[in-house]
Amino acid sequence: MITRVFIAARRSDLTTEACLAHWRGHHAQIGATLPKVRAYVQNHGVLDGGRFLLPYPGFDIMPELDWDSIDDMDAAIDSPAHEQDSIDDEANFIDTTRTGLLVTHRKVLLDAKPAPESVKLITFLRRAPGASQSSLQAALTGAYASAVAAATGGRHEILVTIPDRRGRTPFSAHAVDLQWFATPRDALAWAMSDAYHRAMWPLAGVAFGSERLIARPHRVV
Repeated sequence: MITRVFIAARRSDLTTEACLAHWRGHHAQIGATLPKVRAYVQNHGVLDGGRFLLPYPGFDIMPELDWDSIDDMDAAIDSPAHEQDSIDDEANFIDTTRTGLLVTHRKVLLDAKPAPESVKLITFLRRAPGASQSSLQAALTGAYASAVAAATGGRHEILVTIPDRRGRTPFSAHAVDLQWFATPRDALAWAMSDAYHRAMWPLAGVAFGSERLIARPHRVV
């Protein structure tokens, strides 16, 4: 299974609420028509007074789209549903010059079933200079995952990028950490806790960058 993550900033003349409303409405209908897409989840950042709960991460939208294979994904991205319908509509709600992309494999670290109204704490990570992709993955799936499981007990997944492909746009990050919590307050408390501080230590020297978003997932497909 391949998971494609797209990130984009809202158009400068739109509020975050207006951007997310268009994305969840008209644009979601377009994404649902992509050939052979197995899942399409929109991550809508939780807002307080029109702002995200955590500092602005550099993007307003973050969908996850799943396909069975790279070939199926490439065919869908090259299809009229994407090349014409989706791209034509993007200018209505995002700044198309401020986007990013990851193509990943999903790894479930703790397969706990989230409650219906659960939120996700999403953290983007980059390899440290000199660190390998295998060392980043080992750190995320080893001591870090064990510490998160012991402290939270909630569903925990990571998205790890596939190897770079020649001629393709470089990925915006090398991994995305997805932790599930019952409420936004629980996610905020975890991000400020001593347990989180200790859990992050195994990633020292291996991963850098910590753009984070607390989001409610909205499943389209």
